Amino acid sequence: MNFKQYYNELKRRNVIKSALAYIVVSWVIIQVMSIILPTIEAPAFVMKLLLVAILIGFPLWIVFAWVYEITPDGIKKTININQEESITPVTNSRLNKIIIVSLGVAIVLLSINLFIGNNVIGFSNSKNNVDVISIDDKSIAVLAFADMSQDKDQEYFSDGISEEILNLLTKIPNLKVISRTSSFSFKNKEVTTNEIGRALNVNHVLEGSIRKSGNTFRITAQLIDVTNGSQIWSETYDRPMTDIFKIQDEIASNVSEQLQLRILGELKVTKSPKVEAYNLYLKAHHLASQNTKTAYITAEKVIKEALEIDPNYSDALRLLASIYHTGMYNFSIRTYDEGIPLGIEAAQKSVDLDPNSGDNYMTLASFQELNWNFETSAKNREKALELDSYSAVILGTAANMVFGDINKSVELLKRAIVIDPLVYVNYYNLGFAYYKLGEIEKAEEAFETFFSYYPNSQIIHYMMGQVRIAQGRYDEALAEMEQETHDFFSLYGLNFVHFALGNTKRSNELFEEFKEKFGESDPANLADLYAFRGNKEESFKLLNKALEIKDPVLLEALAYPSFKTLHGDPRWNAFINKLGLPEDHGYHLD
Repeated sequence: MNFKQYYNELKRRNVIKSALAYIVVSWVIIQVMSIILPTIEAPAFVMKLLLVAILIGFPLWIVFAWVYEITPDGIKKTININQEESITPVTNSRLNKIIIVSLGVAIVLLSINLFIGNNVIGFSNSKNNVDVISIDDKSIAVLAFADMSQDKDQEYFSDGISEEILNLLTKIPNLKVISRTSSFSFKNKEVTTNEIGRALNVNHVLEGSIRKSGNTFRITAQLIDVTNGSQIWSETYDRPMTDIFKIQDEIASNVSEQLQLRILGELKVTKSPKVEAYNLYLKAHHLASQNTKTAYITAEKVIKEALEIDPNYSDALRLLASIYHTGMYNFSIRTYDEGIPLGIEAAQKSVDLDPNSGDNYMTLASFQELNWNFETSAKNREKALELDSYSAVILGTAANMVFGDINKSVELLKRAIVIDPLVYVNYYNLGFAYYKLGEIEKAEEAFETFFSYYPNSQIIHYMMGQVRIAQGRYDEALAEMEQETHDFFSLYGLNFVHFALGNTKRSNELFEEFKEKFGESDPANLADLYAFRGNKEESFKLLNKALEIKDPVLLEALAYPSFKTLHGDPRWNAFINKLGLPEDHGYHLD
C-alpha cells in the first residue's frame, strides 16, 4: 500500500476526522473543567490527571478508529466489514456535526475568557459591595510567627518580629503588603496557605516560627507561593538576641529578592534600635492591642521605658503618640489640652527620625486635625498615602479625615476593602459614611458585615438603631438602642428613637439627662439632638460653643443627617466659613 492509498484509507475509516474531533472535544473539556474545578475547590492534581488521561487516550483513540467501526449491530473490526456494507459515510457526517458543535462551544469559551481578561470583574454579596481586583503577583501576607518556646510565653515577641518584618516589606515600592490585622486573623486556625491566599487576595505568604531561650533565638521563615503551594525560599537562623535586627532585615531582603522586586526599588531599612528598647516596644504594642484602659496605662509606662533606653526609636515614638491618642479619645486617660501637645511632639519626632514611614505621617496628621491645624494635617495625610498607597489601615484612617467630603471617604474605604478585606473596621466606617450620605440600604449592608465579625462591639447597635430610624422602623430602632452597652451612645440613641416615636414625656426625660451628663463636655452632640428635635436656635448656639472649645467631634458631626435642617439658614454658611477649613472641604454650603 503506497502513501496515497494509505491516506485514502485513513480518510475512509474516518481516522483523521476522529483525531480532529478528539482534539476539539478534549480542548472544550479542559476549558470547562478549568472553570468548574476551582469553583468546587478541587485539588490541583485533578486537572493534571485529566490532562494525562487525555494525552494517553489520544493514541488509543486513533488505534480504535483504525481498527474498529461502530455499526448498527455493534462494534466490529473494520477488516471484517465489506465496503458496500460500511456506514463510514454516516459516521463521517456525525463526526462533522460533533466537530462543528465543539468548535462553536470553543468559540464561546474563548470569547468569555477574552472578555474576562480585559475587564474588571465585580461582585456583590452580603459581606461587601466593592469591586474585586485580580490577585497581584507582587503581593504578600506575613502571618504571625508561631511561638515555639518551651513555656509558650513569648507570643508578644513572635508577634512583634512578624510585624517588624511586615513593616520592612511595606517599604518596598509597589509591593502590596496585607495589614497586620488581616494577616494575624488566621493565627491558631487550621487553614491552608491556599485558603489564606484566596481570602486575602495575595499570591505569596511568609510564615515561620520563633524559639527564644534566654539571650538566644531560632527563627525559621519560609516564603510560599499560594497559587501552587510550593516553597519558594526558606531559612533557619540561630543567633544571639543582638542579631535580631540584622535577621529581620535579612529575611525581608530575601523575600524581596525572591519576589524579584529589586527592579522596582531597594528595601529601605531604618536605623535599628537597641535590643532592650525593642523588647519593651513589643511588650507595649502587645498591651495596647488589648484595647482596655488598664492595658493602655501600662502600655504607656512600658513604651516610655523603651524610649529612656533609646530616645531616637522612631517606631516607639509613633506608638507612644498612638497611645496618647486612643488613651484620651476612647478612655479619657488625659484631657485633650494635655494629650494633643504630647501626641504632636512624639509623632513629629517619629516623622523626623523616619520620613519614609506612611504610618508616622498619618499619626501626626490625626493629631494635627484634632489641633485644628487643617492645612498641615491634609498635607501629611496625602504624604502618608503617597508613601504607602497599599495600606488598608492608612486608607481607612484617611477616610475619616476628609473634612466633610463623604464621597471621598467612601472611595478610600472601598479601595481599602479591596486591598485588604479583613480590616473589618473599614466596613463600619463605610456604613457610617453611607449613613451620612443618606444611602441607608448600603449603610445597613456594611454595618451588618461588620456586625457579623464583631457582634459584641460597642456603638454598632447605636448605628443600626440610626439606620432603622432613617428607614422609619422605629420599634426595631428602639430594640437596637436598648441593646447598646456604651453609656454615652445608649443614652444618645434613646434620645433619638423616643423622640421619633412621639414618646414626649420619656423623650424629654432622656434629653434632660443627656444635657446634665454631657452638655458641657459634648456640645456638638447636644447640637445634633437639638437639630433633630427641630430647635435651630439652640442647635446653632451649641455649634458655636463646640467651635469655641474645639470639640473634637464637631468636624465629624457637621455631616450628620440631623444638621440638614440647618441648611438654607444664613447662619449655616457663616458658621462653616469661620471654621478655617481647607478650600476643597466637602461640607454643604448653600
